[in-house]
Amino acid sequence: MQILMLFLEVLIVLLVLAEGFIRLRRHLQARKKKPPTVSSGPETAMHSAHTSTHDAQPSLLESPLPISNGRDQVVQENLDMQDLLREADIYLTYGHHAQAATVLRWYVDVHPGDTAVINKLLDTYTAMADINSYAELLEQLGEKPRTAPMEASWWRQRIQEGLQQDPGNLELLVLAEKVGMPVPIPTEEQTDDTPIMTAKMALALVSRNPDPQYGMAILWRAITQNPLHLALYAEWLRITRQQHLLDAYINGLILLFLAVRPGGQTLRARVLRAGKDMGAHPLWETLSAWKGDPESLQALAQSRHLEIPLLLLKNNMPHAAP
Repeated sequence: MQILMLFLEVLIVLLVLAEGFIRLRRHLQARKKKPPTVSSGPETAMHSAHTSTHDAQPSLLESPLPISNGRDQVVQENLDMQDLLREADIYLTYGHHAQAATVLRWYVDVHPGDTAVINKLLDTYTAMADINSYAELLEQLGEKPRTAPMEASWWRQRIQEGLQQDPGNLELLVLAEKVGMPVPIPTEEQTDDTPIMTAKMALALVSRNPDPQYGMAILWRAITQNPLHLALYAEWLRITRQQHLLDAYINGLILLFLAVRPGGQTLRARVLRAGKDMGAHPLWETLSAWKGDPESLQALAQSRHLEIPLLLLKNNMPHAAP
């Protein structure tokens, strides 16, 4: 009986060992047969981009530098990064710039020192006409300590390319000042593609740049597009008064009077008094005697070759009178 029990115990041990060996062998065979993922087109590339992103990002953040006992892991991470770049190239080939920008931006955030990919991402934003993202990337690159050491000529070229598409972009204009670029003054010639200069943007630009000529160019462009925004006139009159530009001050008064119409009597009296302190001018009496008829101011503007914005003309038509 004891011999039988001993035989059964030995048999059970052998069965357990056999089962463990079989499981281990199946596991090793499954790892050897697992096929690698290959991108064959834009749709497949998008799926692969998400997969490689989720697989690679945690390990990169946890171990940004190669370690002596993790060589295989580092090699795999490098392969994942190359897969991302290949997927971005596929998107660009098929004209899917937005998807390519998403993949490239993730790569640049992890590798801010890769100049070639940074240039590719900026070119992609330019192709998309997404100058806000373009300017945001440049701004972040200037703040990160681990970014590629770009030369001053590179910064000037990239900032200039962005301003060519969006001359009023606040972030790019600030960057231009930081690298010592002369801030471009907007021209009076405008086309249908000219970006709209909002009052908020104009006031922000003027507050950042002390150059009075630049400020006047920005404000006049904003006034022609937003002629009913009184804060623009206030800033225009302040600059022209400081620079003692009497005729420019009077031009601003003519448009301001048309903007406030007869109801702004107190405001008109205050700005007239401030203007008279600058010196004598034959138009002080004319402007002081104005009773609210838009025709006389329009004739005065015409005699001074001063173009009245269309919105002001509409605002002073007979049916618009209070």
